[in-house]
Amino acid sequence: MQIAAETVANIPASPLSGLQFSRLQQALEGLTPDQLTWASGYLAGQGAVLPAVQSVANDSPVMTILYATHGGNARNVAENLASKATNNGYTSHLVSAESYRPRDLSKEKLLIVVISTQGEGEPPESAQELFKYLNGKNTTSLADLQYAIFGLGDSSYEFFCQAAKDLDRLLQLRNARNLLARVDADVDFETRTSEWNQAVLKQLEQVIPADQARIIPLQQPHTSVRYDRNHPYQAEVLEKRRITTEDAVSEIDHLVLKVDPDSIRYQPGEALGLFFRNDPAQIDEILSRTGLSGDTDVSLHGETLPLSKALSERLELTQLHPTVVSAWTSLSGNPALIALNKDQNKLRQFSHEHQFIDLLTAYPVDINAEGLVKLLHRQQPRLYSIASSQAAYEDEIHLTVSALQYKARGRQYLGGASGYLTRRIDEGDNLGIYIAENSSFKLPKDGNTPIIMIGAGTGVAPYRAFLQERESRGGTGQNWLIFGNRNFHHDFLYQTDWLAYRKSGLLNRISVAFSRDHEDRAYVQNRLSDEGAEINQWLQEGAHVYVCGGLNMEKAVSQSLKEIIRLHGRLDEESAAEQFESLRTQGRYLRDVY
Repeated sequence: MQIAAETVANIPASPLSGLQFSRLQQALEGLTPDQLTWASGYLAGQGAVLPAVQSVANDSPVMTILYATHGGNARNVAENLASKATNNGYTSHLVSAESYRPRDLSKEKLLIVVISTQGEGEPPESAQELFKYLNGKNTTSLADLQYAIFGLGDSSYEFFCQAAKDLDRLLQLRNARNLLARVDADVDFETRTSEWNQAVLKQLEQVIPADQARIIPLQQPHTSVRYDRNHPYQAEVLEKRRITTEDAVSEIDHLVLKVDPDSIRYQPGEALGLFFRNDPAQIDEILSRTGLSGDTDVSLHGETLPLSKALSERLELTQLHPTVVSAWTSLSGNPALIALNKDQNKLRQFSHEHQFIDLLTAYPVDINAEGLVKLLHRQQPRLYSIASSQAAYEDEIHLTVSALQYKARGRQYLGGASGYLTRRIDEGDNLGIYIAENSSFKLPKDGNTPIIMIGAGTGVAPYRAFLQERESRGGTGQNWLIFGNRNFHHDFLYQTDWLAYRKSGLLNRISVAFSRDHEDRAYVQNRLSDEGAEINQWLQEGAHVYVCGGLNMEKAVSQSLKEIIRLHGRLDEESAAEQFESLRTQGRYLRDVY
């Protein structure tokens, strides 16, 4: 061991980037001594033939690819660019905004950012520190920085790609220069991604002189499969059972999926992305109203398949997008639709309140099969909080699914994914899934840290995973669950789980708010206020606060917490707001809202 240590100590500093060194290690892994000897001679020979590569390529500017994501799409786009850059001989540093020191911006020459938007135009939680730094008074000039931004968003929302727009503005205020114009990509971002990758690589040729040699990385003969939205894993449904009573307002099911733990790994707080099949009855109505045959072959993203299969598995039917309404308006020429398209707020509202079948029914047009598939968007995966810990259920993923259902315009509506999961899928069926990482909603590294978990409805799902994880890992930190729903007898989700954890001592406190059980409706924010002194004491003891559920609920919770800090800390409003903000800065106020 001593000889090995001395040998390692005498190796000169590596001129390789971290990514190149990692790829080299992977390429050499598993080789026999004879194979290593041959590879050593081969590489040495390459070095002798191409001496200029080492002396020149290392002077090339390093490109930092920074991503800030909520559901994982930004990371996928960033990783794809990093891979293409490496294959073209450019060194790059791929890093999450959460792991990036904002002050290092002054050292950057080339910065590529992929960023999504959440809530009402806010950046992802992982990018909060970056934005805070750029908005601060002590930020230095970034005149030496060239950057490009790829924004991910949904134009059906008012604050489309707002985080990308704000970041672009902040960088320009610090004198940074555009390498490329900002891209604001909509829900169908795959085509824009491909075009943007090519544009970035082309610009790099201008930034890095063509006469400079590039380091061409070793190609990996064997790569492990990574499952993502473009390559979903097929998970078997092991169990499906309703966890609300038959007379409850909400129909909520508990699903158990079987996975291979060697292929699928996840952490508590992360979400599951999944694909679904649209309602066959709705597909039949679409075919009937358009007069099209489901057997007609269509071309979709380079694949030929029957129209019925495209409508069932590949296209979005339940979430109507404003761009689809606009395209339909061009085909129909209907005056009402034309007027609607002139007001973006009304167009977004119309899209949120209708499905494609409504558009087809109210404003019929003549359209062929190819025209229909080109007009509709690709089906977007739905994200569900994972309700299990892999430390407790290594080969399973648990989900809590509420059926979205309502009646309007004389028609009964059912959500696309939720309808499939609660009404049409059966035990033994397979479901296309992938893990949507969420590094901004995770348990404290120290298992002794107290946590307060606030959730309404299915927002309680990740807390089931949290407690399973803490039980499996032996964490001793105190745990407090604050849960809200409509009725105690109908909607107390996972009641037996919480009671068992309470009895075992793992769950130290549980506070509930059932809004329909009393005339004076109580919600989770009311329970916070009722127990404000204890909440404040837990905060003083270093508790982390988690909020999962609807955006409006989170707003009410944050307001209640500020009032608790003001009242029980005997502070003025400004000081209380600053202290609340410090919780976010310290990573002690974490949100998973939708």
